[in-house]
Amino acid sequence: MKYTLEIQKRLLQVENGNLSPHEKALLLKEAIRIADENDDPQWAVEMRLDLIYELNLLSQAEEEIAVFSRILDDYENNKDLISENDILWKYKWICGAAFDVPEVSQSQIDAILEDFKIRTLRNGYSARAYYHLLFLHYNRMRQYDLAKEYADKMLSEKLDDMMCEACELNLLLDYYLETGRFDEAYQRTQPLINKQVTCYEANLRAFLKLAYYAQKAGKPEIASDMCARAEEALAGREKDEYLLLYIGQFIIYNFMVNPQRGWEYAERCIPWSLRTSKYKKYRFGCDMTEALKYESRPEVKLELSEEFPLYNDSGIYNVEELRTYFYNQAKELAQQYDARNGNKGHMERLEY
Repeated sequence: MKYTLEIQKRLLQVENGNLSPHEKALLLKEAIRIADENDDPQWAVEMRLDLIYELNLLSQAEEEIAVFSRILDDYENNKDLISENDILWKYKWICGAAFDVPEVSQSQIDAILEDFKIRTLRNGYSARAYYHLLFLHYNRMRQYDLAKEYADKMLSEKLDDMMCEACELNLLLDYYLETGRFDEAYQRTQPLINKQVTCYEANLRAFLKLAYYAQKAGKPEIASDMCARAEEALAGREKDEYLLLYIGQFIIYNFMVNPQRGWEYAERCIPWSLRTSKYKKYRFGCDMTEALKYESRPEVKLELSEEFPLYNDSGIYNVEELRTYFYNQAKELAQQYDARNGNKGHMERLEY
């Protein structure tokens, strides 16, 4: 069949490690179109799952949700060809993507989570991934009592192939750090620090946040150690834009101890913040608002692209104007999230 050759041609190009996630996504979309036109849902679903991976790297939460909606439709209409089990891991990602989009209502989130739970349970998994998602959702809202309730439920369930132990430890780390228990957080995260448990990004994420929180907790030796580990893990990942969510706190740490290094990371990340998901844009706005409190100079010279709203030819930027820009960016989005969630957690995070 000629169409299969056309698809294979594009998939071979996708395997080129020099291509960006954007270029890979375009090739996958072409291949999916061909599969759809030739009524091949099985192959189309497989490629849509791959597309979600690339969209996740591009922080395109809305498009991820739309693509997965088509996957569910194809599964429901072709259960003899498509295994439900094969789509569940990416479904977990989609639940997280729903949290990122303030236009997705709380009732829609509840329905998505319930559907995810039903599908995971009937495929033989425990409810651990379901409770993990609720833990994440309430921790982001700073509703820490509810977050702890779901963390306990998560830990009471069997650890199975629907969960990543390293990512789970990272979320627990967030909870203990954000509730002011640095020593407990540091103790609990030793398996990540010592790489007893690993994931592509989980260990790096731990190093980035621990540098910041250790410095805030008055433990500069630990902070310096975590900084060195983070720098080592970041080497070679200068184009991984999805790391924006995690580098923000590391920027704050650097502004506290080495402002010039902080600006180097900020110059890298500011362009990323212009084309990322709303949640990452919000968190980066929060982080830059805090980071710039540690800059004593009224003006700085930066190399920023023309797409940045405050861009000027001279490259000289007023620090307070920059801080106001990032604060307003985060505030606008915080209000959207808080309206959706029915609390003030996102504004509280910004003002913290």
